[in-house]
Amino acid sequence: VADAPAAWQGVCSSTMKSVGMMDRAYFVGRREILEWLNATLETDLQRVEDTCTGAVACQILDRAVPGALSMSKVHWTARHEHEMLANYKVLQEGFARARVTKPVPVARLVRGKYQDNLEFMQWLKAFSDAHAVVDGYDAVEARRRCKGARA
Repeated sequence: VADAPAAWQGVCSSTMKSVGMMDRAYFVGRREILEWLNATLETDLQRVEDTCTGAVACQILDRAVPGALSMSKVHWTARHEHEMLANYKVLQEGFARARVTKPVPVARLVRGKYQDNLEFMQWLKAFSDAHAVVDGYDAVEARRRCKGARA
């Protein structure tokens, strides 16, 4: 996409092309994923299934690739399917902008099933680990910009 910042054009898609189902990223367990998410985003997620709203995925992308999406379009407290779908649309637009070619299995993720959400979070962790994080990312402040934010 032409409007992607020059600093990360092409980097995102080429970095993650080699992450397949047998990659070590998919051997990260539930507990480690939750600890990573809670430490990284300063949240208190109790279950992997709590990521089904798409808001967490949006914030991981916002942290890994600043400017790829607008957190103000993310509905942090999404409970209804239409709100979740809107979050995944924001995520997909952010992926496109960052040239991330990973398909997002939206229909499976919004069902809130453990395995689907675990695998997507495992991939997101590998994605995040592959990107240098901008110093000073404030997860709580980023969430304050979300719809329905309680930070």
